[in-house]
Amino acid sequence: MKLNSDQLASFLQQNGSKVNSPQVFLLTGDEPYQLMEAADAVRAHAQNNGYSEREVLHADSSFKWGELTGVSSSLSLFSEKKIIDLRIEMKTPGKAGSQAIRDYMDNIPEDKILLIQTPKLVGAARNAAWVKAIDKQGVVIQVWELSAPQTMAWISKKMRQLGMRATPDAVRLLTERVEGNLLAAYQEINKLKLLFQEGGHSQPQSQTTQTETLIDEEQVLAAVSDSSRFSIFDLSNAVMAGDLPRVQHIHHNLKEEGVPIQLILWTLSDLSRQLYNASFQIRNGMTASQVVAKMARPRQRPFQIALTRMQSANWSVILKKNSDIDRLSKGQGEIANKGLGRVWSELLELALMLAGTELMISEAV
Repeated sequence: MKLNSDQLASFLQQNGSKVNSPQVFLLTGDEPYQLMEAADAVRAHAQNNGYSEREVLHADSSFKWGELTGVSSSLSLFSEKKIIDLRIEMKTPGKAGSQAIRDYMDNIPEDKILLIQTPKLVGAARNAAWVKAIDKQGVVIQVWELSAPQTMAWISKKMRQLGMRATPDAVRLLTERVEGNLLAAYQEINKLKLLFQEGGHSQPQSQTTQTETLIDEEQVLAAVSDSSRFSIFDLSNAVMAGDLPRVQHIHHNLKEEGVPIQLILWTLSDLSRQLYNASFQIRNGMTASQVVAKMARPRQRPFQIALTRMQSANWSVILKKNSDIDRLSKGQGEIANKGLGRVWSELLELALMLAGTELMISEAV
């Protein structure tokens, strides 16, 4: 069965609890955000249906396809159901991979869901025997890069989902800025939400209803201006470089300039998530170069420096710190009455943790 990426969520909702619902999903394409969103939807669907274990397989040129057979036939820990997350990192799985996948399709385990992610299949590869086998019994989703009009529609939809309604000029400007990069678009949309919907700036005339915020072209331009003036990305770069004096200097300037706390927390939390996910992928068999290669080229070198440094980080403490600051900034938690000064202090501590202070270096989780 072939589906578009925007059909997947409703398909899973309608078919997720059926006895004969598909147990094999193939995601293919070169647009990373749509692939990530589709994979997250499949994994959430699996967890909601009791597939509590997960095993990640990275199929590169040295991958032994017998591993797929072994995982599919092995008993799960405590007899729990498992999702097999197979990531093919070649243009095609080759003869051995094609046969292994077809063998899997001939005898699909009842206690497994197989999620396959692969680069865009082109030419004859789209009609290969293993793809046809999945199409017959599972779900195949081909992700395409969006045109400019499609990107504008996508941005409008995402903003509505987050409680914002953008003017046509605002959507057009944002589309021009991201140049088809949906991940960058989503980050910009979240920035707008933090700045104009959650109290970063006072915009009483922009409120259309109690739950919907109007975003216009001036606000999009203001968000761009804020990012440049407030140097929140300078903070991220200093953290990745492990430059502790610069981290403290930028933090002080951001505080003096009155940068919205949520905007800084978003920047540090996003970096925390990326470093944690990258560390997890490396612990599950990927190389650092494979992980970093998925990032925008200008960001690869500083991110790799940070990733090397943070392999021994205590991520449970870092992630808890992110959560504590989020609650604190909303007036929640045991120390909520300490005011904004305490929030700024906690933000600095988080930044220094990510920059690699001795406080943070301990045994890996």
